[in-house]
Amino acid sequence: MGGGLMVRLLRAELRKVLSTKLWWALLAPAVLLSIIINVFGGLFTAAIPAEDGRLPLLLGSLAYALGLTGVFAACYGVVATAGEFRHRTITTTYLLGPRRGQVQLATMASCAAVGAVYGAVVAVFGVLAGLAGDAGTAFPGGAELLAVSFIGMAVAALWAALGSALGVLIGNQVGGLVGILVYLLLGELLISGLLNSSDSDTLPRLTPYLPGNAGDVAIYDIPAHVLGGDEIADTVVEGLAGVTDPPPWWGALLVLVVWTAAVAATGWVVGGRRDVT
Repeated sequence: MGGGLMVRLLRAELRKVLSTKLWWALLAPAVLLSIIINVFGGLFTAAIPAEDGRLPLLLGSLAYALGLTGVFAACYGVVATAGEFRHRTITTTYLLGPRRGQVQLATMASCAAVGAVYGAVVAVFGVLAGLAGDAGTAFPGGAELLAVSFIGMAVAALWAALGSALGVLIGNQVGGLVGILVYLLLGELLISGLLNSSDSDTLPRLTPYLPGNAGDVAIYDIPAHVLGGDEIADTVVEGLAGVTDPPPWWGALLVLVVWTAAVAATGWVVGGRRDVT
């Protein structure tokens, strides 16, 4: 009975996604950025020689594009969920399920699906753009491309789910959107800078466990091993993500899962008590 209800709730949320322009309106600039970034990644690959041929820099540019995609996915999750409070459709949405927590889970799941689609589309267009840029000079291996793409999809899905939970927690579309953008584009950089500049041996090691950094570490881990080698991979990740002592990609993904669950739990408590009449 409970499983059937969740399926119906998820179907209802997915219908909402397809009935609005929001999902592709945010996807379009992410794809455009991916094309631009990866064309240059391919061009640099063709232009910069290495000792044993040419470095597949496209792998790094694809990772960078997928990292930016997480920002668009987070914005989608916030706007899609908090927008229901703004347009006062949240009451009808809550009437679909006997418990608000079930509705929240279905909404987060539908947003996560959109985030995964963002990652997949960005990866496909990025690879095609990179191939056009480097003309096959030093194209990365298929296994590495697939691994980076799937990790990027997972990160985008988690950010979309986290954004959805934040939308429930704040209940204000503008406030949630401004908050997550300011945090991801500025706030976390400042926090990381303060932690890294500390004289303590412990505080700098906390930087990979901030949510934005965790997503970047997960995405950059495999490109770092391919481009820098296993010996200096951690150093490469530290430089790209601005962190100290990063975990492996799966550990970074787990960190982002924990952050998503924490925001979801807080949203469940606050949202469950909010008057939506």
